Amino acid sequence: MLQHFPFVALLRIVFLFLLPLVINAAQLEWDQTEVRIELKPNQKEARAKYVVTNRGDDTVRIAEVKTSCGCTGSILDYKIIKPGQSTTIIAIFNKGKRTGLNHNTLKVYLDNQIDAVATLHMIVQVPKLVEAKPNIAYWNSSTPNTERQVRITLDKRYIDEISSIEYDRAMLTIIEESDPNGEFDRILRVMPKSFDDRIRESVRIRAHGKNGMTAEARLHIFVQP
Repeated sequence: MLQHFPFVALLRIVFLFLLPLVINAAQLEWDQTEVRIELKPNQKEARAKYVVTNRGDDTVRIAEVKTSCGCTGSILDYKIIKPGQSTTIIAIFNKGKRTGLNHNTLKVYLDNQIDAVATLHMIVQVPKLVEAKPNIAYWNSSTPNTERQVRITLDKRYIDEISSIEYDRAMLTIIEESDPNGEFDRILRVMPKSFDDRIRESVRIRAHGKNGMTAEARLHIFVQP
């Protein structure tokens, strides 16, 4: 029976069904949909605020705010927004052990809508105070038994000197060198003492800066005969 139903009439029904959703989306005005934050080393969380105003003639209700990561939560001021009124969504990012760039989203849903009415972006930069590149050195039967070079970088805003490089000297040989190009703070030349034994070791790189600031990075060593 559907194949005999006029195509134009079918389009009209679909349009009438979707029209309220389009109107609801269009009548909401956001002060911002993207926030960029850089954390300080001693900060454990970041917060971003998004204000939405109902510019339409109908009351709308925010049913849910879904975050893309368990590290990010949200607080909603008021769910029901009358014409001319506003509400605030606060996003809370918990740093945990995360470093580098963290891009999380919050999808906002209204009542009886499948698709999100808005996607809010929260971009948080967590500084890497000490960074080892690469942070894994690996050897196996198919790789050459040659040294691996690891480049150490310090975030000079907070950390300015390497305190120590700790490792098992019975397992590894590490030679420290300065970078002739001045691009990195230290270059490590890493070699296992033996390629015949299985090795799983960690190298701890400790550093410090002003006002007692300390940090560390780890280099993971694997030898698989």
